[in-house]
Amino acid sequence: MKIKKRLTLLVKVLAAAAVFAGLQQFCESQTKGFRPYLIVSNLPNDPRWDVPPLAEEEKKRIDALLDQPFTFLGSGGWCIAFLGEDKKTVLKFYRHSHLRPSTILREFSFEKLLMKCAPWPQGAPYFQEFNFKSCALLYKEAKERTGLLYVHLNKTEGMHKPVTLIDNIGVRHTIDLDKTEFLVQKKAELLMPHIHRLAKEKKIEEAKRCLDDMIECLLAIYKKGARDYDHSLRNNFGYTEDGAVTLDLSSFGPDESLMKPGEYRKEIVVKTRRLSRYLDKNHHDLYIYFEGRLSELMEKG
Repeated sequence: MKIKKRLTLLVKVLAAAAVFAGLQQFCESQTKGFRPYLIVSNLPNDPRWDVPPLAEEEKKRIDALLDQPFTFLGSGGWCIAFLGEDKKTVLKFYRHSHLRPSTILREFSFEKLLMKCAPWPQGAPYFQEFNFKSCALLYKEAKERTGLLYVHLNKTEGMHKPVTLIDNIGVRHTIDLDKTEFLVQKKAELLMPHIHRLAKEKKIEEAKRCLDDMIECLLAIYKKGARDYDHSLRNNFGYTEDGAVTLDLSSFGPDESLMKPGEYRKEIVVKTRRLSRYLDKNHHDLYIYFEGRLSELMEKG
């Protein structure tokens, strides 16, 4: 009889675990992994993340851009992105937790559900440190090639109004921007879809200018001594109304060797290899043009 009771209890426990796992998976699929407490941070301010203050007119512009609701756009390994009602502005928050079934017990807390955090342990390492370094580097050295409008990596007091976020199932959340780390970036069309669209619309000369500008974008970043440690190009670069920009802000680090002509030219050829293959397969005329431009670059000085 005891064995039967134990087996019944075990079956109930397993059934409850299966229901919990299924519910968690369902919530993940519906909300695309977004939870308000994922962007809650207890990190202390750090002078390494300080950036030059905005001029008064620029601050007014950013305040106006943030004074609109933002709807869930997507999430990656390091950030969660929301698109403004104007369809032109992207608000990105750093993801400060990776809540998965394997870590839920370790990372869950009622404080986080209340959008609060205990103080960060002094001297404790932090997995976002490289991302912060990368973003600060790009903002200071190559802002015009990032689409970045504003960076907030250290907490503030009374500087920003709360912002409204709308998640993937339409639920609204109010977030205190002063207490979070976030970025404001221009919405961009991804590199290859942009070139493909221009080619389909027979705007070949414009497509060529865009390819030229992609090279100029990489040159501008590399000449500032910033190396991209992510070799991917497809989802990390795109175009705004200002031209080619890097959308991924988390993978750059300082490397003064790239400031040498031989080094940055070689890096551009390596970086654009996948773009060349894409053009060769889908738009051969543009491939010939692009390879010619790369050859001209390599033959300089």
